[in-house]
Amino acid sequence: MAIYLRGAGSAPGVALGRAVRYMPDTMALRAVDADVDAAMARFAAAQTAVAEQLRTLAAILRAEGRAEEARIFDAHAFLVEDEMLALDVARRVRDGRISLEQALSDAVGSLRSAIEVIDDPYLRDRSSDVDNVRRAILAMLRGDTRRLHDLPAGAILVTNDLTPAETVSLRDGYIAGFVTAEGGPTSHTTILARAFGIPAVVGLGAATLAIPDGANLVLDGGAALLIVEPDAFEWATYERRASGFVAARVRRHALHDQPGRLASGESVTIWANIGHPDETRAALDNGAEGIGLFRTEFLFLGRDAPPDETEQYQVYRATVAAMDGRAVIVRTLDVGGDKRIAYLDLPRESNPSLGMRGLRLSMRRPELFLVQIRALLRAAAHGDLRILLPMIATPDDLAWAHAQIRSAAASLAHDGLPHRADVPIGVMIETPAAAVTADLLARNAAFFSIGSNDLAQYTLAADRGSADVVARYPHDSPAVLRLIAQAVGAAERARLPVCVCGELAGVPEMASLLIGLGVFQLSMNPASIPAVKERLRETTIAKARTIARRALEEQVVRAG
Repeated sequence: MAIYLRGAGSAPGVALGRAVRYMPDTMALRAVDADVDAAMARFAAAQTAVAEQLRTLAAILRAEGRAEEARIFDAHAFLVEDEMLALDVARRVRDGRISLEQALSDAVGSLRSAIEVIDDPYLRDRSSDVDNVRRAILAMLRGDTRRLHDLPAGAILVTNDLTPAETVSLRDGYIAGFVTAEGGPTSHTTILARAFGIPAVVGLGAATLAIPDGANLVLDGGAALLIVEPDAFEWATYERRASGFVAARVRRHALHDQPGRLASGESVTIWANIGHPDETRAALDNGAEGIGLFRTEFLFLGRDAPPDETEQYQVYRATVAAMDGRAVIVRTLDVGGDKRIAYLDLPRESNPSLGMRGLRLSMRRPELFLVQIRALLRAAAHGDLRILLPMIATPDDLAWAHAQIRSAAASLAHDGLPHRADVPIGVMIETPAAAVTADLLARNAAFFSIGSNDLAQYTLAADRGSADVVARYPHDSPAVLRLIAQAVGAAERARLPVCVCGELAGVPEMASLLIGLGVFQLSMNPASIPAVKERLRETTIAKARTIARRALEEQVVRAG
């Protein structure tokens, strides 16, 4: 009898195969290390070797134009070499009379427990990074020679979790896909699986670990579903779907140079979301018509002081140049909440997602905002650059930003620096307040960009970092869609363009729904562009409006 397991996150695709269990952490620990110095010499050698492997992998990914994925391994290499970790391990070996491996596991376990109780959701999510470091160093210490590429071709990997390095090793397509007991929609394992097109379902829970070797499995990444021992009809059905995925890749490649368009002839602008200038290559390779969301946080993270105007200007100008006349919409600094920066010395907040984040942080630290705006206005002189303001909740927020932008333009004129003073200023619609007062915001905005991820989080009171909550309160809830429709209506009356740049835009079925709501600009992960283009070319405006009307009027009941 078939068993059906639902995951907390996934990477799209369909895979069929036999289960192969991969449980590297079940290996026995070594005996007690009596010679602490010798043990720590082994530990230092393992740290160096693992860090070198991670940095080599980062370099390979950068050479492939995958800068965002490469930064994951830069961060892990930094964690691997952490001196405080080595000191804690040495203390535990010396004081506890335990093995080096046990000391490492205990030290990382203690650190992970401390992280998991922090109020900051972003830091809580990063506890898995710490555990990945433990696993990588342990494997090096143990001389673990079982590699993932030694596994049977076409298998579906079953494991508790995968490190990012292990995930990347699967990208050659040798295995069919993987499933994990742990993980969520924002874990690095999930992000990498999506980036490399590996079908996967994560966060399936403890039942995953009971799946025996050799069990027949069907993995449906689009539905975050794993079927254990499916019947003959289910197996045949999914075989046809898997073949369809291969054919779809060939069809979609032909749309690379084609603009977004509906079957009924209406144009749809298809943009890409990026988080680093290097990602413009992936955007163009996937057929993006511009950059609908350029996240600038990378400039401010992982350093001891904020970037100066010159550094920012050079980055923005290079991005504009790379897009060769196409639109580049740059979001101003959006940290706080789930992303913290140590040098900003922000106070700890009991509910950071509702506190000092986005434009609110800029209002608290206006000097940061002015430097960024000056750099953006200067870069705008070289191409179609537009500015997007995050976390707008009231018209007063927008009025403050406009005053600062006018001040920045005046200071550039005074300094005699070339710039563009009339850069279009857009508003992120990501709070219910912004959605219901969109008519008021439209008076001082050049365009709207709807951030469906945060809009869903705030509308449904559901932490988007919590897999359990998000599964029950999804982004396509009628409550969220009605707010999107309200904001779109306000934009239409004010004759403003409106884009959706959240996860909804990159899901083909949801892209059609958004068109039906009146959204004709969609911005998404570059890898999602081909599938969305294809779906839109099969959709008429009448069909899209019917889909949207039903979604607004019907509450979909989900199991679980």
